[in-house]
Amino acid sequence: MLRSPALIITMLFTLLVAGLLFVAKYQRAPLPGKLLPKAPQTIQVDANKLGTILQNAPWVSPGLSGPVLYTIGYRACPNCIAYERTEFDDLHRAGVDTRAIVFARRKVSTPNERAVAAELACTRDWSIYEHWMEDVEEAYYENYGVPPAPKGDKRRSACLEWGRMVYDRIDVIMQKNGRSMETPGLFWKNKKGDWRVFLGDDARGKRAIRRELGVPIR
Repeated sequence: MLRSPALIITMLFTLLVAGLLFVAKYQRAPLPGKLLPKAPQTIQVDANKLGTILQNAPWVSPGLSGPVLYTIGYRACPNCIAYERTEFDDLHRAGVDTRAIVFARRKVSTPNERAVAAELACTRDWSIYEHWMEDVEEAYYENYGVPPAPKGDKRRSACLEWGRMVYDRIDVIMQKNGRSMETPGLFWKNKKGDWRVFLGDDARGKRAIRRELGVPIR
């Protein structure tokens, strides 16, 4: 027997409202067309592989002895800068070793950005990262100069590609876990030893990361 048009419309409306309520409760939209979960998630697929990739990535850190938080981003990423400037000082005071992985995007990065990203990967020098991130980007180049370009230099070219390959490989793992990689990508282990991830710069996510890493919540 055919359902009445009024009943069909009512059912469709109910499904639409239920879907909107789900999105409002569990997801947020930091960019048009993109929905990211509000809370950290546990990596269920290829967690050990993720750990190996992160540990062998060209990260730089202050060398602290507490819990480890890996961050993945690029210099022009506003959310990456916002996360670092609001969270790193408190994380460091609590002993968290922030291991920053900075890559240069293949199609839109500048020559100066590629040069510093390669220098970071080659030298693993935390002070370069600090100076590069502490002010507007152009001020770094004016104050400290631009490292040699990676183009034409096999070692620097390999260092530049190292960070990009790490991002690509982690993106594959995120896809297997039902997510698309975004920046900043924030990865750490909880007390049970599970790999956890949060993508983006969000107040709720920041509180969750602090709580799991034992950092006081402001």
